[in-house]
This record gives sequence, C-alpha cells and structure tokens, in this order.
Amino acid sequence: MPTTTNQDRLKAKIRHWTLILGVLQITVGCIVGFIPPSAVTWFRGIVMAHIEFTANGILMVAFGFLVKELALGRTALWIWFAMLQIGTWTNGAAGVAAAFLGASSKLMPTINEKFPPPHGTDNPIVSVSLQVCGVTIMVALIFTLYGLWKSRGADTAA
Repeated sequence: MPTTTNQDRLKAKIRHWTLILGVLQITVGCIVGFIPPSAVTWFRGIVMAHIEFTANGILMVAFGFLVKELALGRTALWIWFAMLQIGTWTNGAAGVAAAFLGASSKLMPTINEKFPPPHGTDNPIVSVSLQVCGVTIMVALIFTLYGLWKSRGADTAA
C-alpha cells in the first residue's frame, strides 16, 4: 500500500480548494449576469464581469484537475495557488468595478470604443485590477507549465 506524503496531502488540499473556488467563481459569474442594466452606471462592465468570472472559473476548475500532475515544491505550489486565485478573481472584479463606477481602463480599448463608459476610460481601480490580473495569471501559467514540464521529465526518468 503506497504511503501518503505531506506533499500528496498538500496537493489534495489545494486541488480541493481550487475546484471549490473555481465552481464558486462560475456561480458568481452567473449571479453577476442577473444584475439588470438599470442597477449600474455602465452595463458593459457587468457583461465583462459575467464573461470573465465564468471563463476564469472554468480555467480554475481545469487547473484544479492538473494539480496532481504538477511537480512543484510546497512553496511553489502555494504561490501557484495564490497567483491563480488573485488573477482569476481580479479579472471579473475589474468588470464589476467598471460597471458601478461607470468608468473603465485604457487597457480595454475595444470595449471602450464600442461602448464608451460615461465617466471615462482611465479609472485607476479598474486599471490596477486588470494589471494585477495579467501579472498573476501569467505567473500561475508559467508555474503550471514548469510543473507540468518537470513532471514529464520525472516520468521519463522512471
């Protein structure tokens, strides 16, 4: 009978929470989709948040299924988890903030052109949220690629 290591328990715990939080994020995305246009200053932000929360929740669920495959140490696994959470949640949060503030970011040129927000396109809350999202999701992706690559190497060596 194989023994369960601390690393295996940690991976199981992180997998469990990644899956729960991913499904929660999809649920939040669906709930956000029920917000009526009259409740916000810029409805396009709600549309954005709905799409981003649901898409990023699906990403998180998919990544949850990859946890067992990641050859990452304890610290790297926690960093991966934190970056994934921060990145996916700040993406949808930027849309919610934009909707209620009625302002967006210069980082969203296409949506701004098609649906100009009433209070401008240079809101620091929306911009910083999108920047944090971009950096943290990229870190999570790089850790995922590294962990999968390392795992592949361990399998071929065995």
